[in-house]
Amino acid sequence: MTAAPLPRSRPPVPNRRAVLRGGAGLTLAVAAGSAVAACTSGPSDRQLAAESLVPLAQSAARQEQQAQQLAPRETAYTAALQQVATERGEHAQALVDEINRLHSPAAAQASTAPGGTDPVTLDVLRAELETAARLAAAGAVDADGFRAGLLGSISASCATLREVQLA
Repeated sequence: MTAAPLPRSRPPVPNRRAVLRGGAGLTLAVAAGSAVAACTSGPSDRQLAAESLVPLAQSAARQEQQAQQLAPRETAYTAALQQVATERGEHAQALVDEINRLHSPAAAQASTAPGGTDPVTLDVLRAELETAARLAAAGAVDADGFRAGLLGSISASCATLREVQLA
């Protein structure tokens, strides 16, 4: 007597609930994988761009304060120093606004201008305006879009303040 072949069992047909549970599990797995892949170990491009503007904003705020301090002492340049203070204050605000748009946590750093210990003179302010113009121009070359235009404008303004207003 030969043994009868065993009947082949068919795999169970999944019911609707099993399919839905599997689909939900797959969706969660894909979402979790995407979230892990989105996490990078370094700062984003926006954060780096914002952080590169922080020293420029601090410099503008410091030069605004310096011009305000010099205005009453340098009576021949009072009007010019008031113009420097006004424009550098506007530069500082525009830079802080851009930093805030790019990466708001960096804006807090930009709002605090480190004070200098050196006595403020016209020559010191002129030198700082020249440095600010050079740094803003270099930043404009590296930037694109609005940031490039903003930095180019600030560079031109700083050069003009130094060469025309404080001549």
